[in-house]
Amino acid sequence: MKTFIVILSLPLLFQSLQAQDSISSFALSKSKLSLSFGVYAINPTNINDHISSSNDAFGSATKTIQSIPEIAATFSFRPLHDNQIFLIRGGYMSIDRSYQVSIPETQNSPVTRGYTSGIIKETYTAYPLSVGVGVVSSSFDSQIQFEFIYGLGYIDEEASYTSSTGKRMSSLRSFFSPAYGFRIAGQTLIRFSDKIGITLELGYRGLAFDDYEDEATTQPLDINFSYSGINGSVGLSIVF
Repeated sequence: MKTFIVILSLPLLFQSLQAQDSISSFALSKSKLSLSFGVYAINPTNINDHISSSNDAFGSATKTIQSIPEIAATFSFRPLHDNQIFLIRGGYMSIDRSYQVSIPETQNSPVTRGYTSGIIKETYTAYPLSVGVGVVSSSFDSQIQFEFIYGLGYIDEEASYTSSTGKRMSSLRSFFSPAYGFRIAGQTLIRFSDKIGITLELGYRGLAFDDYEDEATTQPLDINFSYSGINGSVGLSIVF
């Protein structure tokens, strides 16, 4: 429901920006560079089911994933003296979950001779890279944008174990998946000066990775990680 509210409100904002400007009133600013930090409210069902299953198997109490932070950089460019802009955006998202493991050492015997303890750490990372179009107010203080995303998704599984005799073992597996998606966002700029200000942004992104493969063996991994969700962010912007 929240997704539809965000999407349906964008045409109204679009018309508002166009109505408040005339071609003769446009400022000289042609570009804006924004560096931002935000949080996406997500619910990757398949991954959370995997976390719950791992908790049952290992006797852990690892929390499911309900949100993920993102660091992003956006460059918006107005090629003509009108409302229209083009933009490129790059983001970085990462979150991890760890499981405590205790494995009985039997050595083909029913008698437990000790325990091998360890930690399995799974790190989920994504790089959404996008190009888009949008409209801005004459001062570049308000902006609405639509982006087409090409995403790079990674899952790294790192395990380290220590046996009862002190022997240490470790392993590392890495999985990669590409994905396509979209993003819609609106933002406003609160200026400190003519060139610098704080940007507040609200948006929605649709992006899911479902084609993971082991980077060493190319074996598929039957996991879907959805990064889709509503986000809010704050950042520093330079207008020039």
